[in-house]
Amino acid sequence: MTFPNVLVLNYLKATKQASPEIQMKAENYIALGYQRLLTFEVQGGGFSLYGRPPASIMLSAKGLLEFSDMAKVYPIDPALITRTRNWMLAQQKQDGTWGAAYSWDAPASGGSDPLPLTAYVTWSILESGLKDDARVMRSINYIKENAARATDGYTLAMVANALVAYDPNDGAARDALARLDQIKVAEGDGTYYPTKIGSFTGAYGVYGNIETTSLAAYAFLRAKTNPESAQRALTYLMQKKDPRGTWGSTQATILALRALVQSVIDGGDAVTDATVRVSLNGREAKAITINKENTGVVQLVTFDDITPGANQISFKVDGKGSLAYQVSANYYLPWLAVPPMPEKDKLVDIQVKYDRTSLAVNDQVGVTAKIALTKQGTARMTLVDLGVPPGFTVMSEDLEAAVKAKTISRYELTGRQIIVYLEEFAYGKTITLNYHLQARFPLKAQTPSSTTYDYYNPSTTFTQAPTLLTVR
Repeated sequence: MTFPNVLVLNYLKATKQASPEIQMKAENYIALGYQRLLTFEVQGGGFSLYGRPPASIMLSAKGLLEFSDMAKVYPIDPALITRTRNWMLAQQKQDGTWGAAYSWDAPASGGSDPLPLTAYVTWSILESGLKDDARVMRSINYIKENAARATDGYTLAMVANALVAYDPNDGAARDALARLDQIKVAEGDGTYYPTKIGSFTGAYGVYGNIETTSLAAYAFLRAKTNPESAQRALTYLMQKKDPRGTWGSTQATILALRALVQSVIDGGDAVTDATVRVSLNGREAKAITINKENTGVVQLVTFDDITPGANQISFKVDGKGSLAYQVSANYYLPWLAVPPMPEKDKLVDIQVKYDRTSLAVNDQVGVTAKIALTKQGTARMTLVDLGVPPGFTVMSEDLEAAVKAKTISRYELTGRQIIVYLEEFAYGKTITLNYHLQARFPLKAQTPSSTTYDYYNPSTTFTQAPTLLTVR
């Protein structure tokens, strides 16, 4: 989550809300993330998902965008930006394009068309500060000559951003923006820009639309054109924000935040001076005052005495300013009352079994997790979250062997879970992962639930109920 932290700090600085304490905390997160990102650089140039060759053009372009934004708020080695950019330019073909040498280098259903990748790479190079270069001009010329065949929203948004970054007043940029605006779809007070080919990360449906809409809004804002469309796109993004303050996946969150931060930068010092009163069923909570000192702070109002049946929440605003709000609810159900996930919504299935549920201290229990993709296609990044019960230690040798055998791509251990990464997980293939847990204390404990999902399409999350273990 380093890139979101970079964008948040950029926002705080743009709105003059970065106190020394907040800035120090954000910079600490960014410093840790920066060092971790460096481990993904491939020897010889470029970046890949885990730092292993071959390097990916798309992931390198994503990294270049991140490092360029990071350099605005945190000191990084400028040689890293130059080195990454030079490696990317060295992969350029004579006609100014970049080809897909890695699965992540093409949209989910984009085929072999070099236009989306070429636009994305060119945009990232321009955002890094390089413009007056014959190689960049070669790519811009290719994009201009082929922009007319960009019909999908995702490709068109990439084309628009590349052309706007080069020259927002150029006729080709204006034409791409006008064509992009023609495909918008109204949804309530907002507008989204659809994609059928999906994104580079494999996002589709609502998450593909979030990525595409974020790109469209950013292009409109940077070009300072279509202000109404930009605002309606931002409204759509705000409405799609989840209760955790994110947009489901890391990439969707990054692109949405980028557009929202740009809108703040362009909007200048918007005046907000208002008192907000929130009520539940006529019972008013404490009034909230919002002014220039706290306009960017999320104010949380909690009602913990919800009654069964219909409840009414109302807002009263006295003063001036444009304010957004979100209503979310959390609730708990006994596992037996949780309805099964409809088969049509299930993308990744998981079945976790323990070879016994009763054991002694220092004994080991064998666990078998079977994961399968239930629909045709390939999930570019599948995450499996295996619950670890309290009082147990994970025997990591089994997991290390699974990585070495390429059964799984990678794993991470936290206090209560094993996070397993599966790259390019295809339909028809079942992953069987065997591992062991060692009991350390006598207790009766319920394992945390185990879940699995397509990382860039988190609405596909499937959860298996926990298991009760007894240690004597």
